[in-house]
Order: sequence, then structure tokens, then C-alpha cells
Amino acid sequence: MDTTPFHLILLAQGILLLGGLYLWLRCRRRTGSKPSFVWSVAGIILFGGFGLVCFAVLSLLISTNYVQEHVYHFNVGQCIVEGITVHTVLFFLGTAVLLFWNHRRLLAMFFGCCAVGLAGIGFKSLYWELFHLRVEYYEVKTSKLKKPLRIVFVSDIQTDRIGFHEINTIKTIQSLKADMIIFGGDYIQTFADTKEKHLPEKFRQMLLDHPLEAPLGVYAIAGNIGGVGKMSDAHLFRGTSVEFFQDSTFFECLGADQDLGPIDLVILRVSHSEGGRGDYYLTDTGNFIVMAGHYPNYAIDGFNDPKSGLSLSGYRTAERAPDLMLAGHTHGGQVVIPFYGHLLHPEDERLNQIPRFMWSGFFTYPNGAHLVVSRGSGMERGWAPRVRLFCPPEISVIDIVPLQP
Repeated sequence: MDTTPFHLILLAQGILLLGGLYLWLRCRRRTGSKPSFVWSVAGIILFGGFGLVCFAVLSLLISTNYVQEHVYHFNVGQCIVEGITVHTVLFFLGTAVLLFWNHRRLLAMFFGCCAVGLAGIGFKSLYWELFHLRVEYYEVKTSKLKKPLRIVFVSDIQTDRIGFHEINTIKTIQSLKADMIIFGGDYIQTFADTKEKHLPEKFRQMLLDHPLEAPLGVYAIAGNIGGVGKMSDAHLFRGTSVEFFQDSTFFECLGADQDLGPIDLVILRVSHSEGGRGDYYLTDTGNFIVMAGHYPNYAIDGFNDPKSGLSLSGYRTAERAPDLMLAGHTHGGQVVIPFYGHLLHPEDERLNQIPRFMWSGFFTYPNGAHLVVSRGSGMERGWAPRVRLFCPPEISVIDIVPLQP
């Protein structure tokens, strides 16, 4: 979504602030050889603080319904992130130049270093990391299989355009030579100002142009975001090699004819993965069980939703548990703060029940069950900022290795 008007406003504001700071320092310089340290810092705090207040007021203003409906459809989240990472850098650079010119060189170096550091973070989070797709490999050992099995899991493609990143994701999946491919939900996310028209058909055409094949099948489960109007996610996979499932489905003895084990596959509908109904589909077949759901709630202790009355004890200590559980939805938080961890989705209260350290990664429970929570290959769209920081997009590869007798 276009953020140009917001940038133009902030650019004009930055020029005025730097002009005011120039006059502040110049006025003091006329009374002595150079502005004092205290005077310089006071000017920076004064004009920087005023700019911060103006930025906050402007952000609140563009988020109002009147501005959104009658002036311009601003992407508020993107505007705020770009405003912080771009215009704060420009202000710091301008401040460094003015301080250097006024012989406050140490202070100028400090703000110059701040500008370079913030510019690096902005470039990494807004441009580089968004499309730096990473393949994560996990290994599960079991005595239930006779031959190695590779499962490729990708969740939350969640795009509003079909471009190089989306096509590269599909090509990468096929290049991994999986025995089974599972998509974990959330494929497209449209909104009022989506520039790419006919997005569902283009997504479908991408799968037709780059067909996916796996001996044990290619499966897609429904997510909590998707569909356009009356068109469901099923349309995205119509006529392709991918089987789409809206409801919970149980497959028994997959791969039996290939002398693998065999394997049971449990696909959970959104409400079942969100509300912890995965155990309903477990059977005592003794086979290796793979369970896939969009929400990780079904696999994690502590979930309790008083609105629906559903609760979940999780599979950590359950005697009967899937051997491998797959989930997405979290995007890994999209932003990870060092020494703190994943940031929470403010709009998703359900995820507040999930420990932050389990928002992405590979986990082995005491009872031997394994869980993979994918960071997803896409990102939040709509009015949210397109940003990833220390949380690159992911394709998960799970190699299931039989134990030697």
C-alpha cells in the first residue's frame, strides 16, 4: 500500500525541525565560540521531542475513520514503522551534520552512529529479511517406521501479491524432494486497496505453473485468514495437485504400500486446532501419527477460551499423543527482540495463552511427542506493517528417521 503522502508530510516536518535546530545552535554560537554541550543537548531534546509529538498526533489522525474514508487509505502500521526507521534516521543524520558544523564532534559522532544503526535495522526488517527465505531442518527418530520419511511443512504464505518470493517458495518446496507436503493455512490476505487484481486466480495459476508432487500426497488445511467474498480457499487449489481440506480429516495407513510403517495423518479444521479438539481424532492404530493444524493451541498446555467453553490440557503429559504435530499462525511473532523473545500479536488474544518461547521452533515433549511451530513464509498483510526482524520466513523440513533395531 502506498505510504508516499505520509512520507511527504514527515519530510516537510523534518526539514522544519532541522531548520529550527539550526537557528537554535546558530543563535547560541553568536554569543561564543561554539554552543555549549548543555545548550546543544537541550535543542535536540526540544526539537526532537516536538517532532515525536507531531509524529504521534499525525499517526492518530490518519487512523481516524474520517481520514481513511474521505482523505486517503493510509496503512497506519506501515506508516508508523517506516516513519520511525526512515525519518528518525534522516533527523539523526541532519542533527549530526549540524553538530559537526558547530564543533560538537563527539556528539555528532554519537548521532551519526545512531542513524547508521537504525538505518541498518530498518533495512533488515523492511527489505532484506522479509524475503530471505530459510529452510529449517528438524529430525525425529522413531521405531514405528521402517524407512526414512521427509515431510515439508509450509504455513502462512499470506500474501497480497504473487511475485518472486511466492514463486520461489513453491519452487523451493518442490526442490526438497519431500515424501509428503503439508500447507498449514492462511494463503492470501486481501483488503480494500489490494493492488493485484484477481489474486486468488493468480495464486491458483502459480500452483498450476509449478506443480507440487510427493509420493504420499500434497495437502492443504484451512487457516483463519483467506477467501475473497463468497470464494473460499478451496478455489486456490482447484485443479492443482494439492488436496484442500476445510474440515478435520483422518487418513489411516498412508504409505502402507511403500513399506514405510505405515503413517496416520490427522488434519484439523481451524476451530479444532484453535480450541484443542485434536485428541478427538486420535486412534490406537499403533502407527506413526502426524497431526497438522493451523493454530498451535491444540498442542500446547494452558489454553482456555471462556467464550467458547473449550479448554485444552495439551499433549505434553498425555499418554496418547501424536508423534509429530505441525502448526503455524504465529508467524514467529514476525519481530523478535534480543533477550526478550517474540512480540505478541496484539489482536490475537488466544495466543496470549501460549508461552512466548513456543511461538516458533521444534519442541520435544517428555512423553516423546514432537511439535514444529513454523514462522511461516509470508507475513501479516492488510493494515499491518510488512516487517520481519530476527524472524526470517521459513519452510520446515522434518526428516523422520527409523531407529535401528
